[in-house]
Amino acid sequence: MPYIKRVEINGFKTFGLKTTLTFDKGFTAITGPNGSGKTNIIDAILFCLGELSAKRLRAESFANLIFNGGEKSSIKKNEAKVVIQFDNSDGRLPVETSTVTISREIDRNGESVYRINGRKVSRAHLLEVLSVAGISPYGHNIVLQGTLTRMAEISTLERRKIIEDMLGIAQYDAEKAEAEAKLKEADIAIKTALGQISEVQKRVEDLERERNDLLRHNFIKREMARLESIKISREIKNLESEANKISSEITEVEGRIKRLLEHRENTRLKRRDMENELRKLGFDEIERKQSHIIEVQVNIRNLKSKLNEVLLKIDKGKSELKRLSDLKERLRQQSEIINREINASEEKIRQLTAVLNELRGEIAKKQALYDVISDEISKVRSVFEEKAKRASDLEEQLNQIHKEKVILESEYAKIQSRVGVYLQRLEDLKAKRNDLKAYHEELRESLAKLESIANEQIKRMKDLQAILEKRLRQKALLEKEIKEAERVAEIAKGALIEFEAQKKLMKRIRSEENALKSIEELGALGVINGIHGRLRNLIKIEKGYEKAVEAASSGWLDSLVVEDMNVAFTCIETLRRMKLGRIKIIPLNGLSVNNKKIREVNIEGLSGRISSFVKCDKRYEPAVDFVLGDTLLALNEDAAIKASKEGFRVTTLNGDLYEVGGGVESGFYRTPIDLSSFVPSDEALKSLDKAVDTLNKYLGNRENIIAEIEGEITRVQGDIAKFSESLGKLMGEVERVRKSIAQAESQIKRIENSISDLSRQIEEDKALLTSLEAKLTEINKGENVLRSELERIRSEINLLKVHDAEKQREAIAHEILLLRQRHNSVETEISTIRSRIEDVLKRNLENLTVQISDISNQMESLDSEIKSALKEESEMRSKIEELEKIESEISRELNDARARIKEFTSRIDSLDNDLVKLDKEYENEIKILNELNLKMQAIRLQVSKLKERLENLGYEKPDSALCDTYTNEDIDSQLKLMEMELERIGAVNQLAETQYAEQISKYKELSVRLNELEREKMAILKFIEEIEQKKIKVFMEAFNKINERVNIYFSKLTGGGSASLKLENPENPFAGGVDMIVQFPGKPPILVSGASSGERSVSAVAFLFALQEFSPASFYLFDEIDAHLDAFHVERLGELLAEEASKLNLQFIVITLKAEMISKADKIYGVYGQNGISYVISTTFKGAA
Repeated sequence: MPYIKRVEINGFKTFGLKTTLTFDKGFTAITGPNGSGKTNIIDAILFCLGELSAKRLRAESFANLIFNGGEKSSIKKNEAKVVIQFDNSDGRLPVETSTVTISREIDRNGESVYRINGRKVSRAHLLEVLSVAGISPYGHNIVLQGTLTRMAEISTLERRKIIEDMLGIAQYDAEKAEAEAKLKEADIAIKTALGQISEVQKRVEDLERERNDLLRHNFIKREMARLESIKISREIKNLESEANKISSEITEVEGRIKRLLEHRENTRLKRRDMENELRKLGFDEIERKQSHIIEVQVNIRNLKSKLNEVLLKIDKGKSELKRLSDLKERLRQQSEIINREINASEEKIRQLTAVLNELRGEIAKKQALYDVISDEISKVRSVFEEKAKRASDLEEQLNQIHKEKVILESEYAKIQSRVGVYLQRLEDLKAKRNDLKAYHEELRESLAKLESIANEQIKRMKDLQAILEKRLRQKALLEKEIKEAERVAEIAKGALIEFEAQKKLMKRIRSEENALKSIEELGALGVINGIHGRLRNLIKIEKGYEKAVEAASSGWLDSLVVEDMNVAFTCIETLRRMKLGRIKIIPLNGLSVNNKKIREVNIEGLSGRISSFVKCDKRYEPAVDFVLGDTLLALNEDAAIKASKEGFRVTTLNGDLYEVGGGVESGFYRTPIDLSSFVPSDEALKSLDKAVDTLNKYLGNRENIIAEIEGEITRVQGDIAKFSESLGKLMGEVERVRKSIAQAESQIKRIENSISDLSRQIEEDKALLTSLEAKLTEINKGENVLRSELERIRSEINLLKVHDAEKQREAIAHEILLLRQRHNSVETEISTIRSRIEDVLKRNLENLTVQISDISNQMESLDSEIKSALKEESEMRSKIEELEKIESEISRELNDARARIKEFTSRIDSLDNDLVKLDKEYENEIKILNELNLKMQAIRLQVSKLKERLENLGYEKPDSALCDTYTNEDIDSQLKLMEMELERIGAVNQLAETQYAEQISKYKELSVRLNELEREKMAILKFIEEIEQKKIKVFMEAFNKINERVNIYFSKLTGGGSASLKLENPENPFAGGVDMIVQFPGKPPILVSGASSGERSVSAVAFLFALQEFSPASFYLFDEIDAHLDAFHVERLGELLAEEASKLNLQFIVITLKAEMISKADKIYGVYGQNGISYVISTTFKGAA
């Protein structure tokens, strides 16, 4: 198995320097004083194995694992690195090398990098590779400091839990819990399945009976449909024959109508041609002249707009010319002021130059006298040659220093004066820049306002142009619509005549319905009291008997039910007075009972009175008995015929009515037809008539509509011209402001450049002043040193002879110094004045000259533009006068053209009278055609209903071949027999067959599922039992082995003692804990909980070693497991480790402070600390203690 060959630590905790430890199999001890860093080696190994808990590594955070140097060390580390090399000779690690090197690096941010054999890998991959060989930072082969102490204090339950964790018992518990959950689900599923099977079985039995009834019912229905189709086909054949006769009549009437339409259309064409000629001769000419006059007006407005722009340009030019003239005068005055200032400055320079020359003469004289005295003093000093020479040299140096000092002071004053001038000019430029910026901002605000106004004007112009285009399109569209409206009016007029004829016909047909509605409305309004409503609405017919009741009522279902005869007479009088038509009325009070007339009858196939199948309120029963009380319901035709012959009124379910004595009312039953759907309503006819009148009025006023649109077009064009004129002025002002902004920006830019240049020059001069100050300071220091030395030498020389000369020379030197200072002051002032003249006054004068020149050029250009604009103004005024004359002439011609339109009006009116006569003839023919069409529509409707019934029965078209196969009597008798059979069967479940098949399939599926669930339950129970047995077996086998190993290790550690483990609940080991009984040599056996702390530690070591049997490892790391053991037991523990390492070829790495333990080790590492850094030394011999 893999074991540790080498550990390399660099920058981890106290190991500030790279430290390497090599290990072999066997027992290795690591020792050293407290705080030297022994345990940091174990922490380093855990860190490299992938430990993620900083607290387990005894640090607050991973950044604290990096060596920080401490107070005494100068070494600092930014990262920590640990490398472990494993021996992989047996290939247990899945890496194809005999040695496997893993490493982990961490930086100050806590980021870790893992490597295997130098290749970067993830932590998960590293742990996966190590786990193959059973290596983990959490393995039982690593016992950290304090672990043994905690283990010595554990309870019996905790001891059992440790054994369970070692064996992986939790996996068995998890499998058992999962199986028990599945068992619970299986029980629920079985109970559910049993309930479902019981329900399905009962449902299958019921559905089998329903399915048989359905099959018989469907067969009878198909036969009945076949017989019904034969009857319907015969009826369709008779109706189609009648329809052919009516169709020939319709064709004849349509021929006459066609001839009338052709005559009427020719008349209308003549009228339309005349209108077109009128429009061509009148409207086209007027429109052309109006377009011309609009064009002239637009030109006039454009010229006026341009004229306004020119006038604005002239006014603005004159204003700008005046402004420039004033500005030029101000600049000229400023130029004169600067010239006077330059002359005054030059005069002052001449005066200062004269003073300067005088000073130079005086300085020369004084310097000559100074030199003479100095020569004399030099002669006197020749006696004192050595010291005098030194003094002379010092004086010479002082003179040289004095000259340099004077030059530097003069330069300093000159630069200082220049800086002052520059600063003053800089302030002036900044003030001027601020004024220009304020002016520039005002111009920008003005520009923004002008542009906003201009944009609004442009938007308004676009809106007006859009309105103008819309009105022009509207005018063209209106003219087109007028033509179309004329055509539509003619067509609508014809349709109105047709609809009126149809309406009159429908009024005759629907008089009864109208009468009923009118009376019902009067009752609802309270005008007539005692009206209950139509009988149909007051009763409810049982399903399937609707046809029979409808036939038996003979139309009385639509009768009006009233309270008594007085209400009935009131309704009749109202109908007569309003001429509304005839209706049926049933007064509830005073009715005779029809059912008393029915004697007892014993005819098979009769089902009783038809009134028994009608449900209603008790107060309406007399009305029901009145209508239906004398009618019986027969289930077949034979019974009906027999009853009829015996004097009874009988109806069948199909709606056939057999009167007393043998009369029969039969045929196809259909719901009442609402013929009003074929004819437009009164509101629709009124709307159509109103639309025709509106169109005629619209056509009559077409000239006024077009004139209004033309007036609006003219108004919009005038508004566009005004906005165009205003916009031109605005855009001119915008352009002027933009030019002013550009000029202001240019001036600001020039000033900013000048400010930048001046600032740079001032900085340079200030730097030069600083340099000069430093030099002057240095010169003054040197001068003071030399003067001190000179004074000292002079004190050593007898100066009695030279004292007076020396005193005189010093006085002269002082005078020369004063004269030179005044000379420098005058020179500085002259330099300052000249600098001001050259750098300020003359430059300003040049700028003013350039500005005056620019203004003169602008004035000349403006004068030229004004003259050109005046000329353009004169030309525009003459053009406007010409266009106004043309406009007046065209207006006069337009008035003449409108007069020619009137002569066509009388001819059009004559054609309108002819059209009225043709319309009357056409209306009469349409009435005849409508009556024929109505008959044809009624027949077609009947045929359509019969075909629809035929399709409902499952037949696409009538079969004429079968019409003669059966007589109606044969069909009716067969149908009655079949209806009796259906009545016997009763209501059927239409889905019975499908439901039966579904339930049978479901029953089979549930049975199979129940069997599967039972098998699954048995399998789960067996599995749970196997898990429990296996769990106890594994635990007990392990318990016995651990018990045996505990005794062996305890005996070795104590020199003959014994120890054993005892289950608190032998019957159920998992219901109790595991206790430990120990017997030390010469002492009675006791529970470990009653032993001393040292004895408990020995017991814990024995228990710990016994556990290692179940998680064998090739190396073990123990950190101070002997801390609480006395010398005897420490020595026994050391012998045990040495024995185990030798016998089993294992590797033990133990940290200890005990000499007895160290003496048993094969290899010893000593750790000591120095300046906060841990160092390691090693030895390989036993007996080091």
